[in-house]
Amino acid sequence: MNRPVPRRPALLVMYPDPLLRAGLMAALCHRRDFEMLDGPDECMLEDGCDIDVVVTDYDNAMRLAGRAFPARDKLSQARILAFTTKDSETDIRNALESGIHGYVLLGDPIEELVDGVGAVAMGLRYMSSCTARRVADNLAHSPLTAREIEVLSMVASGESNKAVARSLEIKVGTVKCHMTAIMSKLGAHSGTEAASI
Repeated sequence: MNRPVPRRPALLVMYPDPLLRAGLMAALCHRRDFEMLDGPDECMLEDGCDIDVVVTDYDNAMRLAGRAFPARDKLSQARILAFTTKDSETDIRNALESGIHGYVLLGDPIEELVDGVGAVAMGLRYMSSCTARRVADNLAHSPLTAREIEVLSMVASGESNKAVARSLEIKVGTVKCHMTAIMSKLGAHSGTEAASI
């Protein structure tokens, strides 16, 4: 009795920079358990060729994660791995919350990329060790107090320090002290970055 051979997962490398795309293809080509694709046109020639994993940059990953594909589209079931230089905790968190399944940094060892692609193909989420450390470090920070959350939400909605102080009936210097504490706890470099976190 002949058993059908299971289809190898299709891996699409969709990186905008041709040199990096070639490097990614070279780094991943030894993975015999994947069908390697270099650009969506290659897959479109084959019927039934659904793409299982897409490796791409942060911006493309965010676009793909936020897009609803028709059920018959080759990318409708694709899981996304972002391979990027964006290493801030905010970028990482935004990516994961947007539906990106894997996150590997451009300077990480090749093994991290290979492990990430394998994990994402198996339906798991993956963060490189450097990425995971960045998120863990942020979780270790002290939580914001109720007053700090109140100040931050007002600043995030566009209120000036003076308007926040007037609304909360505190001094502008106190608002600035709260913002300094908030930025320290969140690891932010500015009020704008703190608000985005």
